[in-house]
Amino acid sequence: MIPIRTVLVGLLLASTATAADKTTADRKGLDFFESKIRPVLVRHCYQCHSAKAAATKMLKGGLQVDTRSGIRKGGETGPAVVPGQPKKSLLVAALKHDGLKMPPKAKLPASIVADFEKWIQLGAPDPRDGKAVATQAIDVQAGKTHWSFQPLAEVKPPTIADGDVVRTDIDRFIHAAQRAKGLTPNPRATPAALLRRLHFNMIGLPPTPDDQQRFLAEAEKDFEAAWTAEIDRLLASKHYGERWGRHWLDLVRFAESNGYAFDKDRANAYQYRDFVIRALNQDMPYDRFVRLQIAGDLLAKTNTKTTSEARTALDAVAATGFLVAGPFTTQQTQKERERSRYEQLDDVVHTLGTSLLGLTVGCARCHSHKYDPLPQNDYYRFVSCFKEVGFGDTSLNLNPEAFQASKAKYDAALKPLTDAVAAWEKNRLPSRFGQWLARRPSAPPTPSFGHWHHVGPFPAADFNKAYDTAAGPETRLQAGANLGRSFLKGTVSWQVQPGWTDGKIHNTLTGNSAANYLVRIVDSPSALAVELAFGGDDGMKAFLNGKEILNKKTMGGVKADQHKVKVTLAAGRNELMIKIVNAGGPSGFFFRMNGGQVPKDVVAAWSQPAEKWNDKQKTAVRNWYRTTDEEWVPLDAAVAAHRKTEPKPKMTPVYSARVRGTTYQFGGDTFKVYFLSRGNADNKQGEAPAGFLQVLMNTRENGQHWLTNGGDKKQPVKPRVAAAGWLTDVKNGAGHLLARVIVNRVWQYHFGRGLVTTPSDFGTRGERPTHPRLLDWLAGELIRGGWKLKHLHRLILSSHTWMQGNGRTANAEKVDPDNRLWWRRGAKRLEAELIRDTLLDVSGRLKRDMFGKGSLDQKSNRRSIYLTVKRGQLIPILQLFDAPDAMQGVGKRNESTVAPQALAMLNSPFIRELSGGFAKRVRPDAKTSLETAINTAYRMALARTPDSSEREAMLAFVKTQTESRKGQANAEELAIRDFCHLLLCSNEFIYVD
Repeated sequence: MIPIRTVLVGLLLASTATAADKTTADRKGLDFFESKIRPVLVRHCYQCHSAKAAATKMLKGGLQVDTRSGIRKGGETGPAVVPGQPKKSLLVAALKHDGLKMPPKAKLPASIVADFEKWIQLGAPDPRDGKAVATQAIDVQAGKTHWSFQPLAEVKPPTIADGDVVRTDIDRFIHAAQRAKGLTPNPRATPAALLRRLHFNMIGLPPTPDDQQRFLAEAEKDFEAAWTAEIDRLLASKHYGERWGRHWLDLVRFAESNGYAFDKDRANAYQYRDFVIRALNQDMPYDRFVRLQIAGDLLAKTNTKTTSEARTALDAVAATGFLVAGPFTTQQTQKERERSRYEQLDDVVHTLGTSLLGLTVGCARCHSHKYDPLPQNDYYRFVSCFKEVGFGDTSLNLNPEAFQASKAKYDAALKPLTDAVAAWEKNRLPSRFGQWLARRPSAPPTPSFGHWHHVGPFPAADFNKAYDTAAGPETRLQAGANLGRSFLKGTVSWQVQPGWTDGKIHNTLTGNSAANYLVRIVDSPSALAVELAFGGDDGMKAFLNGKEILNKKTMGGVKADQHKVKVTLAAGRNELMIKIVNAGGPSGFFFRMNGGQVPKDVVAAWSQPAEKWNDKQKTAVRNWYRTTDEEWVPLDAAVAAHRKTEPKPKMTPVYSARVRGTTYQFGGDTFKVYFLSRGNADNKQGEAPAGFLQVLMNTRENGQHWLTNGGDKKQPVKPRVAAAGWLTDVKNGAGHLLARVIVNRVWQYHFGRGLVTTPSDFGTRGERPTHPRLLDWLAGELIRGGWKLKHLHRLILSSHTWMQGNGRTANAEKVDPDNRLWWRRGAKRLEAELIRDTLLDVSGRLKRDMFGKGSLDQKSNRRSIYLTVKRGQLIPILQLFDAPDAMQGVGKRNESTVAPQALAMLNSPFIRELSGGFAKRVRPDAKTSLETAINTAYRMALARTPDSSEREAMLAFVKTQTESRKGQANAEELAIRDFCHLLLCSNEFIYVD
């Protein structure tokens, strides 16, 4: 236990980083160099600035950038790179074309320049010692001998009998290695410490006082039963998915905006986060979890009939947010788009490689991997699996049963209406049509239109007031006047406009933030169903015979047929009025009537005697006549009115991968992938077929094993579906490595360090596992357990290795100072999100609502996983405690200890506010004794009771603070707040031992 007496000191005076932290940071920096920097240097700079260029007398400016020493030394104008100082690095100025220009012909995208600035700010990590390494042919078969590429070993746990320290098979592996070095593990931690550790590990929140009381009472009776029950309870908690989902979101660089300068929001990207939480809570098999993220949109049945099917489809589609979660710059010229498309695909493959396989696949982009058996051609074949991936929103109906019910109700109401029309056409139309023909007029009757009359403009303070305020003739409508009276009569002075013809746009209206009114008379020979087409800017209303038929704000220029309305003209005189409201600039309108006019084939038939009409002409005239019949018009109008009420499914947009969705468009090659020499899109070497990494294939068919269905007639499989199959295939594909990587990550999140300490690099540059047989046993156990992660959690949480305390001995420190043999439990600092969530929790403000859109307000009362991850506007308190920036996947977070963290905890108004809420919970009224308040505060914040010395010290502190506030009405209340604030600033509050 870290005593409360280390209040603040640990935060203010702790060393800035451990050796392990520095190693992790260095490796992250090198990975950033390999994925973001080296490819650009090779593609754009080596031709003129490398040892090869010097040897061929092509070197320019004396600058070589193909080694670390060369790029830092610089050329004739000075150092190209000054680690930690982008503004003093000439390379950055040259990339920006600020005086110097590199490349000379065209400036690189702003996103690449930003990557170089970030790399230099990180200290310009660069592994290139000495001369540039020449690319050598890769022997993939020889490379398969590396431990991580080998099939899973069939491992049996060592036979060790030691009841005190061997609870599970995990302990057998761990204790066997300890025995070999003469070490023994720590005894089991106290039940109170274990409960706090378990809650933070599994749900990311502290145990409540009620949780503590219940568990400690049960543990006193039967610890084993109580512990098993508590594990099961937390694994069943809805908050388990939130806690472990945050780990996953780190790996996949999840964010809800594009990043870079414009940083456009992805309003529906939260659906991926929600999928991850749901999948973990449901204990979705990990192999399925992976397959959905690679090809869920292709595997999903989106034409769903039930809510259950719809939810399954939602998960499958939302899962592909994994592929399109990366940054996406919209600052592109036409020439930059193809390069940027390859950058986008590289982001997909690089993230997939590090997060799922623990391999730096992206390092094979410009040349074969310098360390791992990954040929460059394998890289482009694998990229080709994702060549049709674009992004966008996929709309899904999540409640098809509700829609089907409303549609059935609608159809039932529609049937008698359509039956009435059909009955009339069968029983009445023949006789009425015959009677009409008998008194055949000289020409088909059609509506006649008077000239447009115009009045305006009527100005207002702004557009909305002009739109909402009735002016001129419109006032009669709102006053409920006799609508039979003509709009044209009254005090308003109308101007006739004989030149305003139908079917044309007339940009002749004037006035900004003003309304114009247009009126015309339409005489119809009979009741007539017609369609009126309107256009107007920036908003318009329309009235027919005093009744509003249109109300639309377009907020844009006038266009033909912007709005269409079906109406029935009354027999005789009809008055049509339009209100056009302009926000600013030129203004106009458009109008025409569809229907009512006599079709050409009817006019042609009318010129002949009826007895000479053929069947086609008779049908044409009869159908036209029908639209003018006073009996048919109301029947048809009833059908039309009902059709307007036809229910539409409520569609939910989901940001996801889409086949040929939005991306950098540059013509016919947009959705193709080529082998690129040095990763240069201008140097194509032939189209790359879909394929996989040879080092992770154990079949003579190579990629065809997954790219075609089995059987005599092999059918092609979509490349992404095939990739999902290859990734999860334990026998012939990458499944064994997939399992090793995820069990190592689970171990890391439980213990603070993985069995492989380089969790995203299982290649030859990564560390070897400390316990290789345990790693393979865990991977095998995961697979044998149906890829269920909760099974893995139970194994780990039930082990003595996880449950031991953190005591130290001189011998153990000497033999294993880095605790690589797991003889003690190390203290872990809470992640940024857990610090914030716990602050909200103890203050009583935490809202546990799940799912849905998030917020950018760091004072939001929801859990931190629901805060919006906007790349250009990250949450300050989370960044202060090392939350990732979501520009690339993070396998292990940095853990800095800097003064601003302590200063924020001490001085932030938000933290002070939360301290006040905490104080009200521990002492809701003056009847609660100070001693009770202190005990309650300890249990809420630290999940334990204070010892006697701590209690006395805190009582003295509260009394001193009360005395210092003498004269204030609420002095003791403020003193309690100070005490609560003190607890929140302690090391023990943010560390779990």
